[in-house]
Formats: sequence, structure tokens, C-alpha cells
Amino acid sequence: AMPIGEAYARCPSGVFVRPRGEVYAEESRAVMQILDSFSPYVEQVSVDEAFVDISGTRKLWGAPGEVARKISARILAERHLTASIGIAPNKFLAKIASDFQKPSGITEVPFDQEEVMRWLAPFPVGKMWGIGAKSQVALSRLGIRTVGDLQSLSLEVLQERFGKSGVQYYYLCRGVDQRPVEYREPAKSISREYTFNSDCSDPVSWKRTLLALSRDVAYRARVDGVQGTTVVLSFRLSDFSRHSRRCTLSGPTDSAVEIHSRAIGLLEKAITTDTPLRLIGVGLTGFGKSLQTNLFGIPERAQNWKASEKAMDKLTRKYGKATVVFAGEMGYRRHDP
Repeated sequence: AMPIGEAYARCPSGVFVRPRGEVYAEESRAVMQILDSFSPYVEQVSVDEAFVDISGTRKLWGAPGEVARKISARILAERHLTASIGIAPNKFLAKIASDFQKPSGITEVPFDQEEVMRWLAPFPVGKMWGIGAKSQVALSRLGIRTVGDLQSLSLEVLQERFGKSGVQYYYLCRGVDQRPVEYREPAKSISREYTFNSDCSDPVSWKRTLLALSRDVAYRARVDGVQGTTVVLSFRLSDFSRHSRRCTLSGPTDSAVEIHSRAIGLLEKAITTDTPLRLIGVGLTGFGKSLQTNLFGIPERAQNWKASEKAMDKLTRKYGKATVVFAGEMGYRRHDP
């Protein structure tokens, strides 16, 4: 976790590769979607780390070890990524176990309390959450260097020496962690907005911007595996008043072309061509799970667009969002963070 500037100062002849943040974010969303398919209780804690509560899923997926193997196999087959997995009765133990057999191992912690304490005992005390460099120095003065050493101290001693942190040390060194998996609620909508540098009265710019935003919204919907039945247009006038319009579709969609078409229709009904806009945006809501579409009965033009957008998805995941765009987007200036 060294800053790139320090790394370059230490090794100016090293090979430095530019990170692709958009690609990492999309891969992260795809992996989390795989985890979501095994349990509704998923707590993502970083771009590449999450806790999954699989209690109550045994009849559906099998024993914990079997679930872990299925998750690992799915991630490898679908994303070509490895995953190290820890199986444990709580988050603290699962975190320690997940670091055991990187990059693709599965480690299962004992569930019996006494066995858990024996399993933890040999670890250096720095493995525990909340014990940093300063705490390690303070503990070493007491002769505490391993988790087993810490287990020998009473709650009263730890609380007297370290206050509330001492209480946490007492329970964690015994493998006790009561925190639940804090899962995220599914998104109720996906939206993107663009603020013009100055008030814009150009319908061509509006439509170009809406196309780029519609592509982003549709791509996110496909990544999340959802389709929406309502398209929402939002805009802000020069007086900074905010307005929105929406329309309900005849069926669910995750197509940028359809989202853009409906947004343009809403725009043309909502404002005149000489109205200055400060901001414009588009959203999709009314979600349901994305279903495999039967192409029979769908017009050939729509089939071609669906195939084109899926091809664009592959290029976007590999090279980033600006790699391939619709011709109608040309001239739109993306200002993503």
C-alpha cells in the first residue's frame, strides 16, 4: 500500500502500469452479483472483499464448504478471477481465514468455542482487528505477543489497561464477534445526470448528452442483472428549478437505445427548443430480474441493437467506458470522477 510517488522515488527504473479503475469497479460489481445469487445477505467492505451470510441456505446450496467451492468456481468461470474464501461462525474469524490460502484457497474455521481458541492462539496479536502498531507495543510490554498470550489476561485487566478496546480484545481473542452481516438493499433506480458548463439551449447537445447517459444507465442495469419498466427524465432550468417526467414501458428493458428514445420523447413534450437547460439526466426504475429474451417475434432492428450493446459491454469491461460509444455521442464531454 505504498504511494506511487514514494515507489517511483525508490525505484525510478521500475515498470509502472496505469490502473484501470473503471474496469476494477465493473469486475467488482460482477463478482458481488455472483455472491448475491447465493445469499441475499452480502456486505461489501471493499472493491474486492465481502462477507456473505449463508445461514439458512443449506437446503438450497449444501454445506458451507460446498457453497464456497461453488462460489469460487463461478467467479473463476465467469470472471476469470481467483477468490480466497474463509468459512467461519462470524466476520472476524472469516476475515482471518480468508487470508490463509491466497489466491484461491478455502479455509474453514472450527465452530466449537474451545477449538476456535486453540486455532487462534498461535497467531501474532497484530492479526486481530483494532490492534495496530501502538497497541502491539503496549501489549508487548505486558509480554503479550500472540493471541494465546492475550487469552491469558482477564477481562478486568484488559479493560483497566485499554478501556473499551480492552473489552473488544478480550472477546475477539476468544473468537467472539456478534456483529451481523450488514447487507445492502437492492438499488431502486439507476440514474445519470450531466451539468452543462453554461445554460444550454441546443437540442442537438441535449440529445447527444442523453444518449451517453442512457448508455451508462443501461450498462449498469445489465451489470446488475436487472431490467426496468419506467424511464425518468430529469432537468434543471436556468433558474435552478428542478423538474422530472416519466413514462411506463410496455415491458422491461435494459437497452440504451430504448431508454434514450423514451427520454427524448419526454423531453420534446416537456420543453421547447429555445429553453435553456443547466442540467439534464435520465434514469431507469421499476426493476425486476433480467430474463433471457426470446428473440423470436422481436423486430430484427431491435435484435441487432441488443447484440450490439452486448458487444459494447465486452469492450467496456476490458478497456473502459470511453473505448466504444454510439456515433450520436460524439462531442459529448464525459466528466466522470
